[in-house]
Amino acid sequence: MVKKSLKIFFYLLVFLIVIIGYLLSDFNPIYKNKEFVNLTYEIKDAKKEDFKSIIDIHNKIFRKLKEHNCPCQDAVNSIGPGPYRHGYSLTKSLYYLKIKKDFTQNECLKFILVHYDFGYRKIGIKSASKFFFNKNIEELNEKEKLTLIAMLKNSSLYNPIRNKEGVKNRVYLLERILHNQSK
Repeated sequence: MVKKSLKIFFYLLVFLIVIIGYLLSDFNPIYKNKEFVNLTYEIKDAKKEDFKSIIDIHNKIFRKLKEHNCPCQDAVNSIGPGPYRHGYSLTKSLYYLKIKKDFTQNECLKFILVHYDFGYRKIGIKSASKFFFNKNIEELNEKEKLTLIAMLKNSSLYNPIRNKEGVKNRVYLLERILHNQSK
């Protein structure tokens, strides 16, 4: 009886591994979906951007901060709301696992920095930098970079034009985390 149970368990385990392998493989037709193909193309395209200083600051902060921060999940969520069906959450989960397998967190973060809506019809960190600070990204000081990083959490709540006090508090918090990290 025990041998039979172990045999069934082993076959079931092998079957599940094969199914998961197939679901995450390139043979799965779900990854030929127009939205997913476009997302992977956009992530590959965002690799060209040079946001090293912002990505370094972002990674130092969120290594210490206990908030949800997975750029690959945010990239998958940027596909937008899908049809209201039960299987769509499974589809997005598969997209997330595939993106996480094929791209690094920094590549997904670059995608977010290129495509994030900072408000006032400013899409991407370059246009937000020009709009809010009238500077290129390379010219930003640390507080300005931290402001843009804070806006990634919620561009409406941490908007430096509408909520100066909230932005100041959030930037102060991020600054403390950043400098405590380096000690």
